[in-house]
Parts: sequence; structure tokens; C-alpha cells
Amino acid sequence: MKKILLTTVCGPFGVNTHDCTEHIQTELFHAQVTRAQGIFSPRVKYISYGLEYIAKNLQAPVTVLQYPTMRQFRRELKKGYDYVGINFVIATFEKMRAMQSAVREISPASEIVLGGYGTMLPECEPYGDHICREEGVAFFRRLLGEPEGGELRHVVYPTHGKIAGVPAMKGAVVMAGLGCPHGCEFCATSHFHKKRHIPLLKTGRDLHREIRRVHSELGDPRLPIGIIEEDFLIQHKRAREYLDCVLQDKQDPIKISCFASAKAIDMWDPDDLVRMGVEAIWIGVESQRADYSKLKGLDVKKIIDSLHERGINTLASLILGHDFHTEDMIWEDFEYFVSLKPSLSQFLIMTPACSTPFFERLQAAGRLLDVPYREWDGFHLTFKHPNISKPVMEQLILDVYDEEYRRLGPSVLRYVERQLNGYLRYRDSADELLRIRAEQYRRECILALPLFPTAIRKAPSPEVADRLRDVQQRIRCLAGTFGIKNALLAAVVPVCARIEQFKLDHFGYSQPTLLRTEYRPGEQKAETIAAPDGFSITSRPQPFDGHTLVVDLLGAFDGFSVAVARKKIEAYLAEHPGLLAISFTGLTFHEPGALLTLLEKLKAYKERIQLIDIDSLQEEVAAYARGCFEVISDLPGLHENAATVN
Repeated sequence: MKKILLTTVCGPFGVNTHDCTEHIQTELFHAQVTRAQGIFSPRVKYISYGLEYIAKNLQAPVTVLQYPTMRQFRRELKKGYDYVGINFVIATFEKMRAMQSAVREISPASEIVLGGYGTMLPECEPYGDHICREEGVAFFRRLLGEPEGGELRHVVYPTHGKIAGVPAMKGAVVMAGLGCPHGCEFCATSHFHKKRHIPLLKTGRDLHREIRRVHSELGDPRLPIGIIEEDFLIQHKRAREYLDCVLQDKQDPIKISCFASAKAIDMWDPDDLVRMGVEAIWIGVESQRADYSKLKGLDVKKIIDSLHERGINTLASLILGHDFHTEDMIWEDFEYFVSLKPSLSQFLIMTPACSTPFFERLQAAGRLLDVPYREWDGFHLTFKHPNISKPVMEQLILDVYDEEYRRLGPSVLRYVERQLNGYLRYRDSADELLRIRAEQYRRECILALPLFPTAIRKAPSPEVADRLRDVQQRIRCLAGTFGIKNALLAAVVPVCARIEQFKLDHFGYSQPTLLRTEYRPGEQKAETIAAPDGFSITSRPQPFDGHTLVVDLLGAFDGFSVAVARKKIEAYLAEHPGLLAISFTGLTFHEPGALLTLLEKLKAYKERIQLIDIDSLQEEVAAYARGCFEVISDLPGLHENAATVN
């Protein structure tokens, strides 16, 4: 059977090099949306969900690498793969080229598959044996000769983050569909999929069932879910069926966030969106002069106000660089945008993705600039603009982010302000579900209270500080405080904030750690030793008696996982002779303090425990591990007989 390696491009990210700019990061918020908000920028690293989804839905054994270093990628290639798939975008074209060279050098028999929006570049053709410009599962099934069609299986994608150094934004995402039917001239997503909507979850009931499966696997029925799909609400029949499922569900009501156009939002009663559990919507504003079909004839301010009044937050996006823009017009658009008071804001310079009508129009007019592909990152001008020079445009994009923060303050607390609106609106509603939503809003408001003193002290302007004080006082008076619990948290937040500020001031961009996942690596099934909430320990089949037992720590590892892992590992060592090797590459998230605690607890067994390939661990954890345990990179039979990790 063929062996497949699927990988993102290699780091480093967030630095200005020959193949990267500081704006190319693994974080959406810190790279773009909240880039000017310092310690209040949510720090969440996102993986390439599509690679895991493809791997889950093939029959062949697949290994997925999320954000390897070049050293880690080269080492992986030595294990021998029939196909190596590289996912990239236009801005990471040079990173793809370097990886292609490594494949040809180390594993020349491997066939290279290129995928992602970067494949819209005609220049990528010489670098791949196969180019995937469509939905990836169907493409790979045809390539491998596997049966096409049939039910698609989904992967659980937990997310974790921090704000001001404090753990926050715990959630998960569900992939519902690809493509977009609107066909805006600049949109790579829409034109890559030929203006089609490709559902990955076909019905509202399918979506509801998948969300509840994610909740079950992660052990938290209250976990908020991000719906990955370009315009979720425009698929009205499916979304309506999903709402019906929510109305019939007797568990804690689901909370979701989604992407949606103004056109789609306008089709809905806003109260039904609250019933549905929509917490936040990403909406493209583009420009007050924009003539796109998704905006035509609509009062965007009225639509956004109707959401904010009900506790639904917005992430609004504005494009700089339309042909009609002058520098003054951009600031006029900015003033209009700020009047919408979005909870979060995205500003990007219009960039001509290949194969879009915008690209073809510029190419025909000879207006494309000869700039390196790394600058196709939304923060650099890549074409001749009729009214604004390249240096001026690239300074404008930075200035609008700074000014937006100065005017509106930390997004995380704008978010809370909207939720307070929703709580006050629905707390006395005759509709039971709306009252439950009001209680959800109230809880989120109170949980945010410890952030306010630090936010007020570090506010970007006196006006913002005054508004934050007002919101803080209203929450205390109208929603509650949680008493001693929040008082303790309020004492911790300033310390965490100072540490986070020190890191921002003195350290470069924090590089992601490698996440390596194996799907169907062997014919034997894994033995699950333990499976608490969102975490499990899986033992790999032993190729012969006496072979070192290899166990994988899988899922999200936090302080609650330590006791379970220690108990099971110690029980095995007490009952069996020989060595035990622990692999951490299956962890989707880990708290460094929790892993340190586990290693300290297991130190008494250091003569019998080996650790496998600890490059994915943070430096302090890896340093402790090397000082106490034998660290190995491979074992005979390790990769041939590894258990399924999914």
C-alpha cells in the first residue's frame, strides 16, 4: 500500500526573510485582526485543517506534519514516502520550492503533490508531479485508485489560546463546506472552487450531529464551535434545519461562530440567530462604495447594529486599494468602518490572486508589479494603483490598524460589551431558549471582569479607558461578579500581563511546535489505555515479545491529564518488565507546566522510560526531559507498527 506524507510549509514564520514576511504567521488574530493590540491580541495558532481531513478520509497510511522546521521535514523524508503533498499559498511559494528541492534530494522516488491556493500560480507547475486544484479527498482517492464517494469522516480540531498571558478561547472548529457562490472579483476562495459551494456536511442534522460528536470527544458540551465555511447562513435550508435541531436539543445549547455575508444575514430574523447560538459572525464590509452583489442595496450598519444589540459579535473586514481609492477616500472608508463599531476588524490591501477576474484584469492592463511572492501577504501592494504609491499604501495599512485600536480599544472587551447587550435584552424574555442564551452571555461577561483593571490601565486612549470603566461597572451592577473566584483571577492577570508584555518587547515571534499525526500506519489496531476528556494514551503493537512498548499521548494534555497518565504508565511498569517509550507528537495541545509535572512524577522510573523525538516540546520541557531521561529518535519497528492516531 502506498505511503503518503502531507505537510504544511516549513517555518520559521513571522520573520522577514527571503521566503517570508513578518505578516506570514500561523496566527490569524495576531498576524492581522488584532495585530496592533499588544498583550490583548488573542494568541491562537491554527493548523491546516484540510490536511487532517484528507488524511482521515483515505485508506492508505498517511502522516501529517503541521509546521515542521526544515530539519524535521528532511528527517521525515528519510522514512520513505510514495507521495509527498505540500500545502501552500502564494505568499509561501518560496518555502514550497525549498521543500520541493529537499524531496528531490532525499527521496527522489517520491511523487510530489502540490495543493492549496498557491496552486493558482502557473509557476508552480514544474515543482509538482501532481497539482490539486479541487477538493482534496476526491483528488487523492482518484490518484491512489481508492473508491470514490461514500461517507466522509471528520476530524476533531480543538483550539486553545491566551489573552494577556491568561488561558482563554478554548473551543473547536468544524469544517462544514468549501467555496463561495458570490464570486467577488478578488476572492481566491470563490474562484478556486469555480464559484461553487461544496458541502462537507450536507444537512443541518449532519452539522448538529458532528458538533455533538466533537463535544463528546472533547468532553465538554459547552465548548464553542467555529464553523468553517465561507457563507454559512446563505445555505438557508441547511441552516434552518440546524436551528430546528438546536430547538429540539435538550443538552446545553450549542454556541457557534461563522462566516456570513450581509446578504445572508439580512435573510434571517436576528432573534433566530441568537436561538441558533451564533456568538460571532465574520462579515465582509469591503468598502462603503463597493458594488459586490453580497452588499448591493443593503444597509450594512443597520444589519451590524441589529446583531450587536442582541449580543452577537462581528469581525468586519475592509479592503484597501480599490481602483477608486485615494488616500482621502481610504480614510473616509475607515471612518465609515469605525462607525460600525465591529468587535474585531480586519484590514488588508487588495491582492490579485491568480485566476481571479481581478488578477486577469490587472495582467491585461500591464499593472502587476514585479515583487517577490512573499509580499503577496495582504500588507504589500502588488500592482500599480492609479492613485496611491506602494510605500504610501503599505504605511496606510499599518496606520489604520493602529488608529482602529486607539479609537475602539481591546477587541476582547468590545466582545464582552456586546454580550452584555444580549444579556439585558433577553434576561426576561418569554422565550426559554433566549433566556438561556442570556445566561450564557451573563456568564461570559463575568468571566471577563478580571481583565478590565489591566485593560483600563493600558488603554490606548482616555476615551477608551472611560468606556471600559463604564462597561466594567455595568457588568458588576447588572450581571454579578463571581465573588472570590474572580477576585483571585484579578490578582493573577496583572502578573501574566507583565510577563506577556516582556515577551512581546524582548523576544521574536513564537514559532509553532511540530504536530505530527499518523493515520492508519499499521494493520493492527491500537489498544486504548485511557481516554479522559479530550486526552488518551494509545499503545502501539509490539512487533515481537520483549520489544519496547511505545505509547502515544494523544489530544489535549493539561493539568487534569497528569494524574490519569501517571497512573496508567506506573500500572503498566509495575505489571510488565522491560522498557516503555513515550511519544508526544500526537498532542494537539499541551500546557508546558502539565508536561513538566508528568515528567517529574515519572523521574523515579527514568531507567525504564525513554522519550521519543521531543523536538515538538517547548524548550524548558525538552531541556528537563533531556536531563532526566534517555531521548531517542527512532526504534526498530516503531514506524512500521505504529498505532492509528486520529
